[in-house]
Amino acid sequence: MKEFDVLFFEYFKRKNDPNIVLTKTEFYNYTVQIATFSDRLAKLYPEQKEVAAKNKEQWLSESYEEYLEFKASQKK
Repeated sequence: MKEFDVLFFEYFKRKNDPNIVLTKTEFYNYTVQIATFSDRLAKLYPEQKEVAAKNKEQWLSESYEEYLEFKASQKK
């Protein structure tokens, strides 16, 4: 879990920093790694399997184009 927390907070820190724009590769690297943690959690906590699957789907559906729109709105 510590590894997940570090990754998760690093992603949001960089995502919300108006001076940093992640490359497409960096963006998807974060989202896919976070989605992968959902799979791990489902294996560790089978009773949370549905929640983990939903979280995984949500992270894999993240769009780089929407991220860029968010970054553009930060500059306004």
